[in-house]
Amino acid sequence: MSPRRTLALSLSAALALSALWAAAPGCHHEEPCDDAGTPPDMTPPRPLCELPFDVRPIDTVSTGAVTVSESPAGSGVWTAEVDATAGGSRDYGKNPFIYLDLIGNKKVDIDDVAARKSSAWDIALKRWQIKINSGDSGPGGVLLSRVDNKTLADVKTAPTVGFEQDLYFNDKCEAQLDPIGGLATLVSDWYTYEMGTNRLIPKTEVWVLKRRDGKGHIKVQLTGYYKGMAGGNYTLTWGYLP
Repeated sequence: MSPRRTLALSLSAALALSALWAAAPGCHHEEPCDDAGTPPDMTPPRPLCELPFDVRPIDTVSTGAVTVSESPAGSGVWTAEVDATAGGSRDYGKNPFIYLDLIGNKKVDIDDVAARKSSAWDIALKRWQIKINSGDSGPGGVLLSRVDNKTLADVKTAPTVGFEQDLYFNDKCEAQLDPIGGLATLVSDWYTYEMGTNRLIPKTEVWVLKRRDGKGHIKVQLTGYYKGMAGGNYTLTWGYLP
């Protein structure tokens, strides 16, 4: 092959590689780059960090009862009585969260281990601890925004700002805990402490959740935490927003 033809082929190959490089997604010399050419939609997901022993996931399904009713019938407002006592104050560490589907209006029979990889639930309760299905709690994408000093009936439209996911691990995969020793979830400060009675009283607020099916929002209010003297017995109401 002649030197002239060899040179022509080399130039053609160089031009072809240059064109492929220019068309490829990623970083070029005039663009700053933090991810060595990885397209934004291929950013690795948040790692599934290991929970400490005292808040470890339990691989059994909660036996707590859940009673759901619509009142009045046809109103689209649902109320649940949830037994999230989890074996009481001594044994809750050995018992799982109880999981609710606020779209299907039912309990979800799933254990803590499976729940961390499941999109089938919205909110989970265990004693004073509450988590939502997003971020470090699960893959459901249930973001939450709080509306202070309002009741469920007061909230007629969803907020446009303030939505966050459930994050309680730092960048070193160290779990952040609340003052009582539970997970420091997005809503771990849902209560005020009543000094005279040593009771946890739900704050007057509404949580607006982005639905995991992408079809609008769910508004939720906690209205009770006790049955008699026994804590962990929640009453919550919810309805739907565009």
